[in-house]
Amino acid sequence: MDRITAKGYVSLKIDDPDRTRFSDATYNNALDLSQQQFAIDARSIIKETTLTAVTAQQEYALPSDFLVSVLVRHKGLQLTPTTKLGLSFQSGQDWTALANGTPVMAYIDEQDNKLGVVPAPDAGAAGANIVLNYVAIPSTLTSDTQVLLNADTILQYYAPAVVAWAAREMLTYVPQTPEILVKRTELMKDYERYKNQAISTYNNMIDESFRMKGGQHWQTQNTKSKSNAFTG
Repeated sequence: MDRITAKGYVSLKIDDPDRTRFSDATYNNALDLSQQQFAIDARSIIKETTLTAVTAQQEYALPSDFLVSVLVRHKGLQLTPTTKLGLSFQSGQDWTALANGTPVMAYIDEQDNKLGVVPAPDAGAAGANIVLNYVAIPSTLTSDTQVLLNADTILQYYAPAVVAWAAREMLTYVPQTPEILVKRTELMKDYERYKNQAISTYNNMIDESFRMKGGQHWQTQNTKSKSNAFTG
């Protein structure tokens, strides 16, 4: 579904068939916000990027479309997810002063948009791949011919979710009468129906479900038996 088609469907849902009640920019913005919300909720746009470990380099730039972490690996081995706060409580040591070695943990620095590995790689770990799997932000729609959700063929089935959420969002810009509130509730039900189908479909395509950890989504995993940067 391209943007012009999506705007047409949204306009019908909010009783603005001629698209004169709201500006074109308002429609475009609502659809972009909706795409992002769907990506957050359904976690269906999964990408992979490969970085190269560098001796003594702790942090690496995240992709520009990075939204949520899923999995980080070094030399094919999963790194235990953590946070800077979590690292501070794991030991009396200063984790930033740990000797270089083979990374066993990973964190996301949201302020600097960096992926961090602990410990920083030593010469033996350098040159190897650091592979990041992540949930991506859909590309901003810059023209009416651009297709929703990165033009992913499978995801087009869920385009009605984007339409429903965008319509609900636009109805927040008008007086909240009982009729409008009912309409917004109906639109959210439509959105939830498609979103839940997407979650069911895409969660069946990965090994484990997602959960929140330290302000980021990470895959649910048993980390009790995993080595960490302090105990090895």
